[in-house]
Amino acid sequence: MPVFKYILLLVFTLSVFQCKSQVSINEINFNKVPQKKVREYLIGQQNNHILSLTDIKPSLRTNMKIEGYRNHVKEYFLKDSLNKIWKHYLNTNPGDSWNGRKVSFGMLFSKKDKRIVYCNESISQIDTGQVVYLNLKLLKGIANLATVFEFTNIDKENRIIEFSYIEGNITEGKQRLQFSETPKGHTLILHTSFYKSNSTFRDWFLYPFFHDKISNEFHRNMKKLYYSKCMSQ
Repeated sequence: MPVFKYILLLVFTLSVFQCKSQVSINEINFNKVPQKKVREYLIGQQNNHILSLTDIKPSLRTNMKIEGYRNHVKEYFLKDSLNKIWKHYLNTNPGDSWNGRKVSFGMLFSKKDKRIVYCNESISQIDTGQVVYLNLKLLKGIANLATVFEFTNIDKENRIIEFSYIEGNITEGKQRLQFSETPKGHTLILHTSFYKSNSTFRDWFLYPFFHDKISNEFHRNMKKLYYSKCMSQ
């Protein structure tokens, strides 16, 4: 076989492999995404030429500098051992953890597994490369906003979970959950947000206000899920 035929065969094989490794936004079952704002966000990604979910990128990667980002810190306590609470946060399905009056789970895409997870499905553990779509209910549901983040760092040695808002999100930056043991043997979670947008008013006033409400609900829900699981064992 002539050399150019080998080259053509190789190019064809690589293109087929690449197509199979991509997951198009067109493959999403929009009937399984209950929130209108999340569906509109996905359509907006298509209009911005993000045709494949694997092309989504975090706005702030693990080793990128955080200069120029504002930061906001909250502390949360759970009365149990560091090891147990850490495992609970790792092994709770995002569809359950992000599920409350102020925030609801839209869908998840795993870059590693090339899998779409809808709100009536579950995964056994959070992992880097998982892209999570959420719907935020603001002002008691008068306004709704879709937001998307990607898990970018899970440091099991230092007990750190980081997730970044994706590129194109209204707010750019990342959030970090750092787990440590208290002197009484309980668990402290330091929830730090590094963020910025194109609006000074939003960064100074709106983001901290709504972020506190949403993160409070998230950790309160995680606490409730943990104690419910303990009681059932």
